[in-house]
Amino acid sequence: MSLRVEPCTDLEELFKVWSPTYRDNAPVTIEPDKPRHDEAFAARIDGRIVGAFASLPMVVTREKAELRCAGIAGVAVLPHERQHGVGKAMMEHGIRHYREAGYELASLYAFSEKFYRKFGYEVAGYKYGIKVDMGRFPRFELTLPTAKLGAADRDQVRDCYETFARRRSGMNLRPQNQWDRIIQLDSNKAIYTVGEPVEAYAIVTHDWNFWVEQKVDEFVWTTQPGYESLLSVLSGIGINKTHLSWVEPSDSPYRAKHWDRGAELNAGSGFLMWRVLNVPKALSTLKPQTSGSFTIEVVDEHFTENQGPWWVEYSPEGVSVVPASKAGLVMDIRQFSQAFMGQPGLMDLALNGLIEVRSDADLLGASGLLSAQPVCCLDAF
Repeated sequence: MSLRVEPCTDLEELFKVWSPTYRDNAPVTIEPDKPRHDEAFAARIDGRIVGAFASLPMVVTREKAELRCAGIAGVAVLPHERQHGVGKAMMEHGIRHYREAGYELASLYAFSEKFYRKFGYEVAGYKYGIKVDMGRFPRFELTLPTAKLGAADRDQVRDCYETFARRRSGMNLRPQNQWDRIIQLDSNKAIYTVGEPVEAYAIVTHDWNFWVEQKVDEFVWTTQPGYESLLSVLSGIGINKTHLSWVEPSDSPYRAKHWDRGAELNAGSGFLMWRVLNVPKALSTLKPQTSGSFTIEVVDEHFTENQGPWWVEYSPEGVSVVPASKAGLVMDIRQFSQAFMGQPGLMDLALNGLIEVRSDADLLGASGLLSAQPVCCLDAF
């Protein structure tokens, strides 16, 4: 049996794998004008396709830094070909390919976190799915001008989105083609904005039925007046609904100030797993605002090049990563990926004994570069 993984551009062939996994085996209509993944790969046994995966190229935030990240999507193996090593082969091929292509990170929504941990991925960050009974919805005064935009006006909210994104880690700085994916021009989505310039917005696909839950597709804000004014707009949208629901990052104002208003909590749209592909390159990409240094060793069974030990020195002028003779911090690539993204933070990992601290000075030095930060991505892929 010959198993190999290779690039594939034939959508009909890829859908042979994706249909039974994601579409209940229903036939898939291919619409070539709709934005999809950037590249795809097929796993083949003796030439026949048995598995597939694709990726969405992203540029994600980490404080002031921007990092190239491959959003892994559509991981699937034909049902009768599973448990034969196909998924393992695809994931090992993927992390090698994206590292060689210059990506600092890879991320994915996992069907099984246990499976993806084998390849160095770990959960970092979380978000709140907020669902509020309209009978208990908080009331706010609308203090900012409001407008309703259509899909063709989406560029008017991009600055608001980018400001929101740069205050958190893991947010995708969407290029135009990915905005096309979020709000297609032929969609019936409405965009509600508050403020001039826009301080907050919500993307809504209206449900015409009365007394049902109304979901908000995307909820973004940059100021507290913007946040509260947008909630005022949403209270009107939900006036003939039973509930209103949306997603906020872990620094949620609703969670902090309004949880007594009868909200239900869930895990949003799932937890994202992250993997640092190239440790020295990823560290060198960061843009610190303070100065310090530390030594670190990263245990990575897939890439010995990541291990080090490394001497890391940083300042507002940049980050230097060079080989060291010993390490004051030792951690697995999974915990390094969490600390790198910022949630759980480095200090939390140390407090819970999830990393080995040989030097308190190195821990303090590393915390200046790898500071704790909310981690969230609003994109599904």
